[in-house]
Amino acid sequence: MNFLMQLLSVITNFLVEGGQTEFYSRGLAYIGVGICCLAPACSCLAEGYTAAKAVEAIGRQPEASSKITMTMVVGQAITETGALYGFIMAIMLANK
Repeated sequence: MNFLMQLLSVITNFLVEGGQTEFYSRGLAYIGVGICCLAPACSCLAEGYTAAKAVEAIGRQPEASSKITMTMVVGQAITETGALYGFIMAIMLANK
C-alpha cells in the first residue's frame, strides 16, 4: 500500500509540474488499464471463495441447499458486475 501511495505521489508531482505530454498521458492510461485489470482478478477470487463456502454450507445443511445456492448466485452476479465495470474501463482507457 505504501508503494502505491509513493507511486501516486510521483505521478501527481510530475503532472503538477507541467510535464504532461502525449507520451506520458498514454503511459498513464496504460497504468490505469493495468489497475483496472485487477478488478476481474479480484472478482474471480471472491467468487471462488463464495462457491467454496456455499459447498461447505450445503455439506453441513443439505436441506437448505436451494436457499444457499440462490443466495450464492445472486452474490456472484453482483460481484461480477464490478469485474465487468473494471473490464469496460480498461477497454476505454486502452483505446484513449
